[in-house]
Amino acid sequence: MTSETAKYMQMLRRYLRKLPDDEIDDIVEFYSEYLADAGIDTKAEIEQELGTPRQLALKILADHSIKEEAEDQRVVSKTKIKTTWLIILTLLATPATLIIGLILLSVLIAIFAVVFSGVVVVISLAGGGIFLTAAAIFTGLSLLFTNLGTGLFYLGIGLLGLGLLLIVIPLVWGCSVWIVKACTRLVQHVYYRYIKKEAAK
Repeated sequence: MTSETAKYMQMLRRYLRKLPDDEIDDIVEFYSEYLADAGIDTKAEIEQELGTPRQLALKILADHSIKEEAEDQRVVSKTKIKTTWLIILTLLATPATLIIGLILLSVLIAIFAVVFSGVVVVISLAGGGIFLTAAAIFTGLSLLFTNLGTGLFYLGIGLLGLGLLLIVIPLVWGCSVWIVKACTRLVQHVYYRYIKKEAAK
C-alpha cells in the first residue's frame, strides 16, 4: 500500500467510524486491493476513481443503510429518515449531482412543511375532540338517571366522537408513515438513477 493510499484509507476509516470495526476493515481491504490491482497510487488518481474519502464514505453509508432497511421490512421511520438524509448528503457531496441534491432537498423540505402543518392541525383538532368527547360522555352519564333522553343524547355524541377519534388518529399516523416511505423511495430512486449509475460506469 502506497503512502497516498494509506492516507486515503485512514481518512475513509474516520468517516466510516459509525460502522462496526470488522465491516470497516473489510471495506478498507477491498478498496486497497482494488487500487493496488488497478495500479492507482497517486492522490489525484485515487480521487478521480473513487472520489474524496468523504464522498466514498457517504456512498458506502448510504448503501449500508439501504441494505439494512431492505433486510428488515419492519424498519422504523427513524431509520428511513436516516437513509434519506445519507442519500441527500451523498448527492450534495458529489459535484455532478449537487443540483439534483439541492432540488431534492427543497422538495423534501416543502413536503415536510406541509405534513408538519397538517399534523399540528390534526393534533389541535384531536385535542379539542378528546376534550369535547370526554365532556359529552361525562354529561351523558351524569344525566342518564335524571333525564334519560338528554343523557342518552350526550352519551351518543360522546361515543360517536370516541369512534371518530379511533378512526382518525390511526389514519393520520398511517398517512404520515406512508409519506415517509414514499419520500424514501423517491430519494432511493434518484440515488440509484444517478450515483449508482455513475459508479457502474
